[in-house]
Amino acid sequence: MSVPTCWGYYASVRSKFKNVAFFVLAILFLTAGCTIQLRVKIDVNEDGSGLVTAGVGLDEGARNQPAFQDIEEVLQISDLSASSWEFESTGLGPDGREWFEATKTFVNSEDLQGVLNELTTSPDTFKGWQIFSDVTTKKRNFSISGNVDLTGGLSLFTDDDLNNLLEEPPLGIALETLEESLGRPITDVVSMQIIINLPDQSNEEIIDLPLGDQRVIDVSGNSEHRIAQILDWVVVAVIALLGLSIILAILNWFLDKRYEKKQLQRRPSPISQQIPGKETEGFQQSTHQTERLQLLVIDPYGVIFKKETNQIDYLSAFVKAKNGKIDHDELIELHRSGTMGKVTASDLWNRVGLEGDSDSLNREYVKSLQFRNGGKDFLKNLHKRGIAVSVVTNDLAEWSIEICNLYGLQGINPWIISSQNGVRKPDPAIFEILNRSSGIAYQSCLVLDTEINFLDTAKSLGMKTVLLDAGGKKVDPNLSHPKVNRLNEFFRRQ
Repeated sequence: MSVPTCWGYYASVRSKFKNVAFFVLAILFLTAGCTIQLRVKIDVNEDGSGLVTAGVGLDEGARNQPAFQDIEEVLQISDLSASSWEFESTGLGPDGREWFEATKTFVNSEDLQGVLNELTTSPDTFKGWQIFSDVTTKKRNFSISGNVDLTGGLSLFTDDDLNNLLEEPPLGIALETLEESLGRPITDVVSMQIIINLPDQSNEEIIDLPLGDQRVIDVSGNSEHRIAQILDWVVVAVIALLGLSIILAILNWFLDKRYEKKQLQRRPSPISQQIPGKETEGFQQSTHQTERLQLLVIDPYGVIFKKETNQIDYLSAFVKAKNGKIDHDELIELHRSGTMGKVTASDLWNRVGLEGDSDSLNREYVKSLQFRNGGKDFLKNLHKRGIAVSVVTNDLAEWSIEICNLYGLQGINPWIISSQNGVRKPDPAIFEILNRSSGIAYQSCLVLDTEINFLDTAKSLGMKTVLLDAGGKKVDPNLSHPKVNRLNEFFRRQ
């Protein structure tokens, strides 16, 4: 039987076909001498239901055949609708084929198997199809498996009525004659593509099967609930923050303990016993005095370092030694601005005509300061006796920091610098800053200084005071402050 005769027979019996019509389109392709691409797409929902899409793609040669000018009539859409299949032409696809698709829904694995069985005449073509799902509060696992058997060849696309009518299956044409007419093996003409889409699967799983092949399909996918992931991350973050806070608390406790061990135990004694000098009876304290000395306040300029001349004169001599030039009155105002925090050390050096690195000039200036006789021993003795020391000074911040670093005085705390607070000695406000920083009451503080006006301010606030008069020139019979001429006199007992 010739190919045209086959088409005539098909036209006379098409009303007898009861399946979805893969085999109908196969006949048309084969008799037209074209290739056929069959496609079965299975989209699975989270509840195990889904949609089967059976598609047939026409290549350019097939689209030009007269038999496909009324493809909807050829596919008998009414027959498909009666079987709950929905038919549509989806147009030209990326592969260059014009696609016609029929879709049908399923509700579970058993229903899926029944829908797949409608695609061909053999119940063994699609066999053993099952859908598995495991959805928990955190994870979602889905899988689908089944067997596709195309070893039946073209007989899968015909039924008994058509075979009896055409007398010689498949298609009423001997296979050898058909392949000779096509010019290639029949397996090169017909192929099927299986596409699986699972929930939460970003990419389709595509399996190509040529006619005559058999394949076991097994596709799985898993994902985590986005909300569950976010909640897990939040829990981890909270635990991490809690752990970090515990570590920081332990570290803080450890550092506090370590600091306490390094601090020598203070030996409390009445202030009257720790302040030297017998010059003023008003300085004497009663034996039942309960006040304790907790903090000694000094200024490194004049107490620790020599101060035979005032600080401005010393700074002026340093500038001149470095070939700098500036008027004395202008230097006084510049230094005052610096100690009030309005001018930095770098600006000061530039204004007095000194070029070079500011840090190097700061270091050189601080290194030029000379310790007073007994200055180092004085600090060591204070530490040995467990007397805490604080500094209140009119200074540029850069210079005080360099003093701490260069001479290892970081243990002196608090170190109140006028330029960092915008207030200078003898303003009482600088003592308020000291009080807030140290937490020690005024009556438990002793101020040792070379400036009487500063000592007067301290005394007016209730602090104890001692004047360091190294030159022995500040003799005033009305002086209200005990006086020492050398630092080693400070620890002389009454």
